Amino acid sequence: MITGEKRIKIDGKTYFLRYTWKALAEIAKKYGDNPDLFNPETVAFVGSVGMRESHPEMTPDKIMALSPPLIPFANEVQKTLQYSYFGDAPVPEGDVKKKRTLTGWIKRIARRWLQD
Repeated sequence: MITGEKRIKIDGKTYFLRYTWKALAEIAKKYGDNPDLFNPETVAFVGSVGMRESHPEMTPDKIMALSPPLIPFANEVQKTLQYSYFGDAPVPEGDVKKKRTLTGWIKRIARRWLQD
């Protein structure tokens, strides 16, 4: 994975997610440091920002219309965002504020996936 690029499949087709610094800034401007990736509209927007460079046709409306399974799609978006911020390094331990940050959200979703 280079600069946060990840292959994902939606409806049998392969797409690339990639979060450049510009994309990360756009997401942060709209949703702050903790986008709610359990919200379908939010994850569709964040996913479309990540696909914009390689797949400009994948707008939030198009993703909503395709309606990929929410949790697997959100998990792929989350993993790609995490890589874009931290690279191969593990997610750093935070302070008390960690539960309100993207890092805290990443850790919470990871724990949920590991429990299943």
